[in-house]
Amino acid sequence: MTYEKFMEQVKEQIMSFLPEEYANADVTIQEVSKNNNQKFHAICIKRPEDRIVPNVYLEDYYRTYEDDGNMENILTAIARIYKKNMENNENLLPFEVKDYESVKNRLYVVALNRNNNQDYLRDAVRRDITETDITSVVRVLCTNNQEKGMSSFMVKSGMLEMWGISREEIYEQALKNTERIFKPDMRNIKEILLSGCMETLSEEEQEEFRGFLNLDIPEQDQRAEKSKEILPYEQYVLTNIAQINGATVILYPNLLQEIGEATQSNFFILPSSIHEVILMKDNGDMNAEELQRMVMEINRTQVAPEEVLSDEVYSYDYRQQKLTMATSPIQTKELLDQITGMCDHGDFMEEEQEADLCMGE
Repeated sequence: MTYEKFMEQVKEQIMSFLPEEYANADVTIQEVSKNNNQKFHAICIKRPEDRIVPNVYLEDYYRTYEDDGNMENILTAIARIYKKNMENNENLLPFEVKDYESVKNRLYVVALNRNNNQDYLRDAVRRDITETDITSVVRVLCTNNQEKGMSSFMVKSGMLEMWGISREEIYEQALKNTERIFKPDMRNIKEILLSGCMETLSEEEQEEFRGFLNLDIPEQDQRAEKSKEILPYEQYVLTNIAQINGATVILYPNLLQEIGEATQSNFFILPSSIHEVILMKDNGDMNAEELQRMVMEINRTQVAPEEVLSDEVYSYDYRQQKLTMATSPIQTKELLDQITGMCDHGDFMEEEQEADLCMGE
């Protein structure tokens, strides 16, 4: 069955797998643009009384269908995810989109790649970060930020007229909210590896693994004090407490400066994905171009296309208090030509993806 025929059958048959309460729902298939101009097809099931409903993306389900050919299992899975996401909608925060005071404290920003999102961000309210390829985009949070898979929608230019608020005021409010809601978190990558393995190891094996990593994990009350320490040759993951769109923390006022002053050195920032970055101390031995090759290969083998932040490597100079690109876009194109075809993205099948919303009038 072709993908087009598959989508048509999903649209025609999905109602048979949903409860009677959805009998009057309107079912549509929409093409949805996401980060890095990635296009996806989503089924949207909306009853007249529904204000906000989830998109369920079909590409991964089609790949599963190609593997086992069982359409009934596919439709059952789609219906289950849809119902679960609709249940999550009960946690949507009450607000009125047309009322700025109602939306004000739900504004937040995410960091995306400016060059790879010209179409996606055409009408978005955003601010470009000078001397980088990053842009900061304003969104409205619809759910409790503690939930995995937050629902939100992008702020478009037309909303500014409706609210009677300037772009500058919107952005400053969104950045302030983001720093308050999504607090930064920085940990040695060895600590992350250790914490991920501890649950399956005995006490003796845990001690052996600690010794192998040569790492002492600070107590919880000591972590805040040590959180901005960067040792030579070590890698540190910088994200937010939600670990969603965590790369945005590099835009927080004073955060990078505090890290630089605590370390008394400049450092490289490797864009691991839109969800996190990796910091490495610049002790004069590191080569940005070598680090970039690692970033580019990981982008093409370990990161979903819509979650790639950049192929560049950034640098923060704490004396000049300045974030810049440590690599050249021209050289990046040359390097890209060298590695194209060597790496392919793998499958990134997720039962539940970050929720997007198709909103009614």
